[in-house]
Amino acid sequence: MPVAVYRSGEQANILRFQSIADDTVDRISLRIGEHISLLEATRALFEAEGAQISQGKFASFVDHLDINNRFDGVQGIGFSSIVQDGQEEAVWREISSNYGVDRGIFPKTSDAAVRTAVIMLEPSDERNLAALGFDMYSESIRREAMQAAARSNEVRATTKVELVQEIDDQKQPGFLVYLPFFLDGGPAIAGDALPRNLRGFIYAPFRIGDLIGATLNRGGIAPVHMSIYLGEPTQENLVFESANRLGGFNAAYEYLVSVDVAGQTWHYQMQPSDQFREGTERAIAFLLASIMILMAAALALSLRSQMKALAASREVVRVTDEAAVQKDFLLQEMKHRIKNSIARVLAIARQTANHSESLEDFIASFTKRLQAMAAAQDLLTQSHHQTARLGDLLRNELLQVFDQDFDNYSIDGPKVDLGAKATQALALVFHELATNALKYADMANGANRLDIRWQLADDGRLEIRWEENLDAVITRQEGSGFGTRLIHSLVAGELGGQLRRELTENGLRLEISVPREAR
Repeated sequence: MPVAVYRSGEQANILRFQSIADDTVDRISLRIGEHISLLEATRALFEAEGAQISQGKFASFVDHLDINNRFDGVQGIGFSSIVQDGQEEAVWREISSNYGVDRGIFPKTSDAAVRTAVIMLEPSDERNLAALGFDMYSESIRREAMQAAARSNEVRATTKVELVQEIDDQKQPGFLVYLPFFLDGGPAIAGDALPRNLRGFIYAPFRIGDLIGATLNRGGIAPVHMSIYLGEPTQENLVFESANRLGGFNAAYEYLVSVDVAGQTWHYQMQPSDQFREGTERAIAFLLASIMILMAAALALSLRSQMKALAASREVVRVTDEAAVQKDFLLQEMKHRIKNSIARVLAIARQTANHSESLEDFIASFTKRLQAMAAAQDLLTQSHHQTARLGDLLRNELLQVFDQDFDNYSIDGPKVDLGAKATQALALVFHELATNALKYADMANGANRLDIRWQLADDGRLEIRWEENLDAVITRQEGSGFGTRLIHSLVAGELGGQLRRELTENGLRLEISVPREAR
C-alpha cells in the first residue's frame, strides 16, 4: 500500500506540473495571437487606402500602435511589394526618397521566378533600415511561407530564420508572419506559384527571445524549464531555452506540447525547474509504512487502512480523468476565444476604416477600441476564474475615455461577475457610450454628471441604466453611426439582450437588459 500511495502521489504531482506547463503555453499562444492580429488591422488600412497608401500614412499608423512599448518581440510591421522586371530602379528611388537610404533590391540575383522587395518597414530604426530592399522571395524558407499565405489568403508563419535586422552580436532566432494583400486590376505575375492579383505581403518579423521572455515576465515566471522548437524537436530547430535550472526530476515529468502558430507547429518540451515543489505525498507514504510495521498484529486496522488506500487511489484516478477532460476543454475554449478576438478586431478595423474621414480619425478610433478590448482582457487575466467585476469594468472604461481625474460620475449596484464573452462585449459598449458622452454631451464639464446603476432581476437578468444629467440643454440627434450600430449589435446580437434608448433635454437615458445565460 505505501508503494501505491507513493505512486499515486507522484502521478498527482506530474498532473499538477502538466497543468502549470499548459498554462504557460496558453499565455504564450494568446500573446502571439494578439500580435498577429496587428497584421489583420494593417491589411484593413491597406484595403481602405487601395493602391494610394503612402510611407507617411503607414508610418503614422504604426507609430500610433506603439509597438515598442506594447508588443514585445515584434520588430515592426512592413510591406514587401511584388517587383516586375524592369522595376528594380523604381525600388531604389522609392527607398531613397522615403527613408534616405541609398539601396535597391538585394540580393542582386535570384533563382526564383518572382522577386519581392521590402519597401516599407516601421518603425524606421537602425535595425529595420537594414532590411529595406531585401528580396524575401529569394530565400526558400520565407518563400514557402509567402506561397502558403497567398494560396490560403490567411496568415502564415515561417520556421526558424535569422532576421535581416540582426546586425549586432546579440543575435536571436526569429520567425516571420505574412498576410497577402490583393488588388484587382494588376499585371500578371511571372510563374505559377502566386495568384494574379497579388500585390505584395504585409508582414511582421519576430525576435523569439524577446517575445517569449516578455510574455513570461509579465505573468510571473512559472517553475518550468522550457525548450521551444519551430518544427520537429531537434537541436537544429531549437529557438528558445529557459535560463532557469532543471530541478532533477525523473523522466516521468517530461511533457511535450504541440501548438499550431499560423500554420507552423511549435513543440514545447517542458520539465520542472529547481523552483518546482512536490506535495507531501512521499512523507505520507513513509509514515504509513512505519505505522503498518508497528501495527502488523492488528489485522482489522490493517484491512481498514488498505480499504482507505484503495478508495484514495480511485479518487486520484477520478480527479486525474476530470483534470484531463478539463485541460482539453480549456485548450479548445482558448483557441475559440483567440479566433473570436481576431475576427472581432478585423471587423472593427474594417468598419472603423469605412466610417473614418481620415487616416488620423481611423487610427484614433481604432486604437481606442482596441485599448478597450485589451483593458477588458487584462481584467479577465487577473481573475483565476476568467471573470471580471462589472463595477471594475465600468470604472476602467470611464477613466480611460475621460482621464484619471474624472470624478463627476457615480456607479452603484450589487456585486456582479461577468464571463469572458460578456466582459469583452460590454467593454466595447461602455467605451462607445463614454466616447459619445464626451463628444456630444460635454461630460468632461464639471457641471454635468453621469449616473450608472444596475441590478439583478428575479429571473437573473442583469439590468443596467445609463443616465446623463446635463447642466444645460443640448440638442442631440439619435445616433446612426458605426458606434451606435456596434452597441446594438453587441447587446442584441452577441448577448441576446434588449436595448432601450431615449434622448431628452438633459441627455441620454439608456437601459440595457442582459439575460442570465449571456453573462
